[in-house]
Parts: sequence; C-alpha cells; structure tokens
Amino acid sequence: MKKDNVFSGSMIKFYIIFLFLFSFTCLVAQSNDDCMMCHEDQELTAEINGKTVSVFVNSSVLVKSVHKDVKCIACHDDVNTEEYLHADKLKKLKPVDCGKCHEKTAWQFSAGIHGQALKLNKPAPDCKKCHGTHGILSRWNPNSKTYKMNVPILCENCHKEGAPIAKVYKVTKQNVLANYSQRIHGKGLYQMGLVVAATCNDCHNSHLILPKDNPNSSVNAKRISRTCRKCHVNIKQTHKKIIKSDLWKKEPDAIPSCTSCHPPHKVEHQSIEKNISNQVCLKCHLKDEPKGKYLISSTGDTIHFNLSHLSNSVHSHIQCAKCHTGTSPNLNRPCKTVKKVNCSNCHIGVANVYFSSGHGQGYLKKEEGAPYCTNCHGTHEIKSMADTTSPIYRVNIPKLCGSCHKVDGDANKKAKLKEVNVYVDYSKSVHGKGLTEQGLLMSAVCTDCHTAHHELKESDSLSSVYPVNIPGTCAKCHKSIYKKYITSDHSILKNRGSKKYPVCTTCHSAHLIRETDKDKFMTEITVQCGSCHKKLAKTYMQTIHGKAYMLGDMQAARCSDCHGSHHILNVNNPNSMVSSKNIVNTCKQCHKGANRQFAGYLTHATHKNNRVLYWSSLAMTTLLLLVFGFFGIHTLLWLPSSLKRRKLNKHVAPVGRTVYYRRFNKQQRITHILVILSFILLAITGMTLKFAHMEWASWIAHMLGGVKSAGRIHRFCAVITFSYFAYHLITLFYQRARDGVSIKEFLFGKNSLIFNIQDIRDFGASVKWFFGKGPRPEYGRWTYWEKFDYFAVFWGVAVIGLSGLILWFPEFFTRFLPGLAINLAQIIHGDEALLAVGFIFTIHFFNTHLRPESFPMDTVIFTGHVPLEEYKKDRPREYKELVESGKLDKVVVEKDIPKSWIKTVKFFGYLFLLLGISIIVLIVSSLIAGVY
Repeated sequence: MKKDNVFSGSMIKFYIIFLFLFSFTCLVAQSNDDCMMCHEDQELTAEINGKTVSVFVNSSVLVKSVHKDVKCIACHDDVNTEEYLHADKLKKLKPVDCGKCHEKTAWQFSAGIHGQALKLNKPAPDCKKCHGTHGILSRWNPNSKTYKMNVPILCENCHKEGAPIAKVYKVTKQNVLANYSQRIHGKGLYQMGLVVAATCNDCHNSHLILPKDNPNSSVNAKRISRTCRKCHVNIKQTHKKIIKSDLWKKEPDAIPSCTSCHPPHKVEHQSIEKNISNQVCLKCHLKDEPKGKYLISSTGDTIHFNLSHLSNSVHSHIQCAKCHTGTSPNLNRPCKTVKKVNCSNCHIGVANVYFSSGHGQGYLKKEEGAPYCTNCHGTHEIKSMADTTSPIYRVNIPKLCGSCHKVDGDANKKAKLKEVNVYVDYSKSVHGKGLTEQGLLMSAVCTDCHTAHHELKESDSLSSVYPVNIPGTCAKCHKSIYKKYITSDHSILKNRGSKKYPVCTTCHSAHLIRETDKDKFMTEITVQCGSCHKKLAKTYMQTIHGKAYMLGDMQAARCSDCHGSHHILNVNNPNSMVSSKNIVNTCKQCHKGANRQFAGYLTHATHKNNRVLYWSSLAMTTLLLLVFGFFGIHTLLWLPSSLKRRKLNKHVAPVGRTVYYRRFNKQQRITHILVILSFILLAITGMTLKFAHMEWASWIAHMLGGVKSAGRIHRFCAVITFSYFAYHLITLFYQRARDGVSIKEFLFGKNSLIFNIQDIRDFGASVKWFFGKGPRPEYGRWTYWEKFDYFAVFWGVAVIGLSGLILWFPEFFTRFLPGLAINLAQIIHGDEALLAVGFIFTIHFFNTHLRPESFPMDTVIFTGHVPLEEYKKDRPREYKELVESGKLDKVVVEKDIPKSWIKTVKFFGYLFLLLGISIIVLIVSSLIAGVY
C-alpha cells in the first residue's frame, strides 16, 4: 500500500477500525490488544520530529518484560483515540515518564549527574538507555542489561575512550570494564564468578549518581567508608591497627579515604577527596628562593619541596593535606593553620607500638635525639622497605640504626645502654659480614632482633631481647637450634629458683656474634661455660684437653665436643652425650680406638672425689716437698763452706799444656750432651703444657709452632731419652763383661753409682763440715749427690717415661688398664717432671756449676778432663786409690785444650744454664701467682 506523507496504509486501517470500535466502546478503556492490532505490524512506521521511525512492538518481547501486565496506556497516558488519529498530534507525543510509577527512583535519577544533564538538554543516558523500552528485564535475569555481571559492560558504553559522551564530557574514569576487571572486584566477578563482588552501581548507586566532590555522593571522602561498609561491614575493626577509629567521623579529612589505599579501578590514582589540592601547596613550596615569604618553618628552616621525592614515595597517592591536617581553604595561605604531622592518624597500630617503646617514650619525654617516624622513614620521600634505596631496606638498616647507636651517637647521650658501639660491633659479627660481605639478605639485622618499632632495653620483660624472650627471637631464623635448646637442661624455660640459665647471647654475645667454626669463637667456648660452671671449668683446665685448649689447640676437646652445644643434658639422662650409653661414641669422635675402659677416664681433674687419684696426688706433692726441702737445706748449708773454700783455692783456668785427669770418656760426653738437649726441650715443652694457663706458656707454644708442634718436639725428645738410656744400659753390660767382674761387685763396688755405706759416712762428714765441726770429707770418684743425680735419671726414665707412654697411647693401654690410669699417669708425669726440672735446674746446677768452687761453670762434662791438681783437692780419696793401685797413669793425660773449644763449650754451657734458670723463674712465678 502506498504511504502518504502523514499516514501509511496501515495507519488508515487502524483509524477505520479504531472508529468502529470506539463507536461501541467509547466509554471503555483501551486494552493492550487494541494497541497491538496495529503495532504488531512490523512495517508500521511514523514520522516523529522529522524522522521516520518504526512503531512496531514485538509482543514476544513484551510478554517477557517485567511490564508484561502493565497496559500500554499506563505508560503512554497521553494517547487517546481521537487525538491519536490526528497525524499532527502523533508528532507531539510526550516521552514516557517512568517516574509516574517509580517516583523515588525518578527523583534520585533527576538529582544525579545523568538527570541534571538531561534537564540541560545535554547528552546523557536516560531510563531506556540502561533498562530498554518494551523488553525491560528484571535485574536478576542474566539477559538484562542491569544484571550484576552486565553492569560494568553497560556503564562502559559511555565510560570508555572514544564513546560519544566521553567526547562531550571529561569523564573521570574511562575504559571502565578493562580497568575494573583487573581489580579485585572485577576478578572476583569475572574470574571466580562471585556475583556478590561489587560493581559500578554498588559504589556509585544505580540512579543517584553524583560527582565525588558532592558531599552527598556515595564516593565522597566523608561517605566512602559508609559505601564500602555495605559489603565490608567490619571495616573499622579491620583497620583499627591502621586508622584512628575516632577520625572516621570526627576528622575524615585527616585520614585517607578507602580509595586512597584501595584504588577502585586500575588507573593512575586520583584521590576522591576535595580538600586543598597539591597544586595549591606547590605554588609556594616549589619555589627556589632561599627565604621565600611562606617558606620558613617554626625552626627557621626553609621549607623547600622536591617534587621527585613525592613521586618516588609510597605516599605519592596521598594529598599534602592528608598529612598536614588543619588546612584552611578559605585563607590566602591555607597552611597557616596546619597542624604538626601525625603519622598515627593512618598508622595507629604501629604508632601505639612505637609509643610504648624506648624510642617512643623518649620522644614523648622530649629527650634530645629520640627518633620519630621521620628520622627513620624520611618525610616526603618515604620509600618501601623493598626499595634498595630506602633507609629501611634490609641492607641499610644497620647503618640507619648505627647513626644513633655509636660511641658519640644520640642514643648514648641520654639512655644508659649496655651496648655503646653497636654498628661497629655488628659489622664484625657473622650477621654483619653475611649481609655486607656476602650479600645475604636473610642475615639478621637490627629490626629482626629488636623489632622495627617496639625497641626496649633487655631489662624490660616485654623486650624481644629480654633473657626469657631471646631464644624465641633467635628462633625466627634458627628454628632447629631452638628446638634443641628448648628441650635441653639449659633451657631458660626451666628456670628454677636463683639459678641463672644461659640464653643465646650468653654464649654468642649480642652483637659480636662470631662464626662457630672460627678460632676466635672456639677459644671462647670454655670461658663461656666456665662463667657458670666455675668448678668444672677449673678441673677441666687441669686435664690434657684443657691445657691443650688453653695453648690454642683447636682440635682439643672442649665442653661442646663432649656435652653438645645446644642439646645439653645431665649425665644421668640416657640421651646425654656423656651418659654411660653414649660416652664411648662421644670419645670416638676424636679417639677412634676408644673403648669402655677408655671412657672411664675422668675428663675433669676431680682428684678429691677419687681415692686413688687423691692419694697419688698427695704422694707426689709430698715427694716434691721432701726432695726440695732436703736438698734446699743441704744447699743452703753448703753455700757458706763453699765460699770459704773458693777463697782458699781460687779457680784458675789452665793455660797451655796441662796435666789432666780424664773423668769422662767420649761416649759419656756425647750421652750427656744428648741428655742436656733432650732434657732442655722436654722441660720447655712439658712445662709449657703444665702451666698452660700462663701467658708465657702460650707465647712459647706459639713460638714453637703451636701446641701440636710442641707436642711433637716433646715426643721426639722422649724417643731420644729412651734411646740414650737404652744405649747406657748396653754400655754397662758391656763394661761389666769387659772387666770380668761379678754383678754384685759391679753394682755395689766402691766405684759403683749405687748408694753404699761410704755415702752415708760422706754425708755425715759433709754436714759436720757445713757447721764447721770438721774438715771437708775426702770424696771418692762419685759423691752422694752425684749418685742421687744418676739415680734420678733411672727413676725419671722409668716413672716419667712409663706415664708418658700411657698419655701418648691411651687407647692401647686402656685395653688392659682402666681409664683412671690416664688420670694417674697425668698426675705422676706432671709432678715427677716438675720435680726433675726443678731439681736439675736448681740443685744440680748449684752442685755442679753454681757452687762457688766451680762458678761460673764446670766444663768437665763437655771436655771430659779436669786439671789433675784440681782433682787432687776435690777428690782426694780417689786420687789416693789410683796412686796406690798404680792406675793413675791410665787416667792422666797431658794436653792443650784449644781456647776455641773452651769458648764454644762455655757459650753453649751458659746458654743451657740460662735456659734452665729461665724455666725455673717462670715456674716459680707461676707457683707464686697462685693460679696453678
């Protein structure tokens, strides 16, 4: 049908039918069927406002709509039959007014930015833009534009780059869907299918959409928390450790809004607050004048601001006025009324901890140098702790804390701190070296032990370094060690009574923590244990282990080697390393051949608790006193008579060819030289071990190349001793066989070195001589004191040698001897050696070299010869016997002993004398010191 300019053919049909029906029902309301008689025609169009538009209504869409039961004329109420039939009236149909039914919603919409724009005839979405026209679906219908998951898509129609509306207005948020979908709400909605996730209308409302600077806006700074609480009901409880709860209502401008920390869209942040903008502040504070008009603080300092600092700061999204609260926007200089920055407004939890700390208390008391937040974190350029340039980055923390905690630092000006040079000490520790030298970020820094904000003195029970709390503090890194320590007998949790239990810092110190496998730490272990176990430490120091340890032997068994380092248990505990169950395996760590008997060795010199050791020690001490007492008195009595004799018979060295008495043959002289050399070295190395606690002993051990080297020298000299002793015995047997005498005559003859009745007579006569009651005795070939010296060699080799072998090969000897034999050997070996050294270098030296008749030296042991005239006076009885027997010629020789040889003999003789006397001085000084 051909259409005219106003009505189409369909409209004419509609008009005829409408007149016919109206003639019968002029007083009856028009039904939807009446309307659909025409509007079901898909070709039905009309020209409205100069445009030809379709007025077709799809009944199938309408029946699915939420308005399916609503009559057409309820929305199109300005339509009546007569007027509707007039073409000129059809052009003037009013838009559907949804507010007739949805009054509250219509009011909200008209009050919002969308409704206001429409009133001004500006492009803006209306009801049908979002909800549709005839096919309006419930927001619960997945096909609805306003269905939860479709809302962001719906809003993006306008809020996206390039949209028509976006070209007219400066839309704050663009590309809503793309940005929203990348935030937690969008991910929850689209990735996890959580329809409870917030969408655009949950935050901005569905109809009353207002600009953020409108105080009634749901996203205004003062109302945003209420909006967020629709879902996050415990928002105040959640943020109680961050935001001061009373500021939510009292001063919302003093704290960031929710979106300041939790941007709703993934775009460059723009704060929702409308306060004093940063640009207002920067107009003055970016100036470079030395003393700008408004750039002087209360302290007189110029307040310049570096914009790059804020851009690099974690606070880059927070406006100046949020920290510098109290601004007055109506003033020419808004910051005139500004308050002091209070970091606790946003960091209330941390602030509460800080103010309860030593730093915070000092700050509240206005103590000079007490650090505040800005001292550690900075002012405007506050960086994340993950930023390598931040002062609170792990590597930088020690230096930050050390700026105050140093000898002349602020921390030592007021507070009486235990540690005064922390940074220097820490830098030398295993933690400090691990951080700075090896780059190990997991190395402990100040805040790991002292916490970041709750620093307290170790005397405060709440401190992380309070003794009871220290194991837990260290356990943050050393968890496995903590488990061992906490179940040990040292655990401070087992603290009972007045006993003081050790914690980590007791042994490792607080800041000078050393590597446990290094010498410095190794040498401190026993001292540390001894600070509590004084008696045990003292008895340990008297053992072979302790003495070697004191001389610097890092291989020597220390407390931790036998008892463990952290899981230390009582000896009665079957799990203890020193229990009867485990002791053999513990000993085998060093002594591979250890057995049950070997483990019986008393590792602490507790002599008083064992009868055998007690009486042995007492016997050796008694022997020492008797020998030195007897010969000490003998020497003192001899000295005056010896001085008189020297005046009468002045000692004159022979010159030229002289008649000598051959006292010692070549083999005897060589043997004696071996005795001197080996004995001197045995004395030096042996006394070094015996008096290991003295500084001179450590020095000697060091000079000898360490305690192990000294031990090797000692054993080598012991081998020499056994060798020359064996050689001497062989020589004796050879001599007896050569002379063809019986064993009895050989042992007890007049020239034997074994004591006989004549020695008793000589001793008695000597005592009379000492007291001036008689002449000097006519001594024979061997005097009673020379025989004692000789006997001492046999005694020493037997006693010192055997005990030394037990100490040298303890695993072998404990196969058939109890472990107690090692302790017994140590007592006998040490005391008998002391007796030998003391006797040789005092009594023997006096008898042979230092008595006035021979002073300064008797060279006969080196030359083998003594002038015959001198010998006549010294040994008249032997001289007579030689003359009477006719054997004098066999032992007399005329010769010229070279002066060079005499000088050589005297040089080495004086050297040996000096060494011997020096050793005696060191021994006596050690005994006098009372340490031994």
